Amino acid sequence: MPVVGEFLPTLRPGLIHGDPRPWIPGAFQLGAAQGAQEPMPWSEGCDMLLAPFPASGVETETLLRILRDLSADFQVALYERDVPLWPNLLLQGEAHADTLHFADAAAGLRAYRSAFRHLGRGFSEAFLLEPAGRLSQLLRASWRAEFRPNRQDPYQYRHHLATALDYQRSLLELQQHPSTQLRPKARIVVVMPHFDDEVLQCGAAILQAVAAGSEVRVIWLTDGRMGVSSVSEEESARIRHQEAQQAMEILGVEDLHFLDAPETRLQVRGTWTAELRSLLEEFHPDRVHTVWWADNNLDHFEANRVLFAAWPKSLMDCEIAASGLWQPLPLTSGLGFDAGVRAKKDEAIQAYASQLKEVDYLRVDHGLAHWYAREDQASWKEAFWILPAQKYWQALTRTGVGKRLFL
Repeated sequence: MPVVGEFLPTLRPGLIHGDPRPWIPGAFQLGAAQGAQEPMPWSEGCDMLLAPFPASGVETETLLRILRDLSADFQVALYERDVPLWPNLLLQGEAHADTLHFADAAAGLRAYRSAFRHLGRGFSEAFLLEPAGRLSQLLRASWRAEFRPNRQDPYQYRHHLATALDYQRSLLELQQHPSTQLRPKARIVVVMPHFDDEVLQCGAAILQAVAAGSEVRVIWLTDGRMGVSSVSEEESARIRHQEAQQAMEILGVEDLHFLDAPETRLQVRGTWTAELRSLLEEFHPDRVHTVWWADNNLDHFEANRVLFAAWPKSLMDCEIAASGLWQPLPLTSGLGFDAGVRAKKDEAIQAYASQLKEVDYLRVDHGLAHWYAREDQASWKEAFWILPAQKYWQALTRTGVGKRLFL
């Protein structure tokens, strides 16, 4: 998880690539309280470079040119705008009354970031804060980015640098392999690590598929034993299985399968991998919904390795629709949905009452879906990276993420 800070460590921030105030208003309010000057266009008199996490192409090339001219230890802070970043710093804004309505996409993204760390209260702004030399290596996806972290700097710890490098390599794959459109399919399987992932990440897509008459099968990999902190593991698993069944009744799905790998300890070796392969071979889906490998959750990462190991060769032409929850996809392709679907999806989320006590997942979903819809006429959207399975697994292999051992 990112460090929660009190302000950006700058008194004279310099800006490139546009006005950041709509996206990070709290950072400037906190900075002003510390005596920081108003942000100014980038010049030699600035003590920090402030920029959006760059889109591929001109923005990245411009930022890299500036970084090359700076000293290796010059501080740079990147914020989120069009591309979500892998944050190591959160600034918590003023606490407001909880709401599911947001003035714009920027507010939705800030609400989403707040929900995981602060149970949904207020708004958080996410940053990647690194010295110029290290950031340049990260943006170029160089292995040197994780080499010799500065142990005196709370923002340069090895775990973050290694996963940030994985994330950057994953972004490059997304940019090189554009998503296809979400089209109706006759047979759809949803493979998710936890109970509630299926509703949060593709609940609208499930509702659309059921309404179109598609056959839908939902498979959960883990058993839910760690999801309810106030009861025993056995009771937690029982509660969450029951909640999953209630949620699927709301969405209209009857074909349910529980593989019951131990939650938080999911791995390839286990009976669930063979069971998953059999379920996929028998159903022979046209599309599989799952979580993308760069989602910032250990079971979500391992779910990709399990699915890869279980994937039948006969399904290499089947498409995979990957989505994100703990780390948003940097895409706007997907499924926009209306107030009727929004209400039904909310009802299904609320079936997971035990999880709403842990995290305000309604606010998580509303905020993220609002940001995904920033270029759409719809108010909410689910985003998917859709590729033929063979291309998806090739992309995973090229990143090297699948060989990660230290987690």
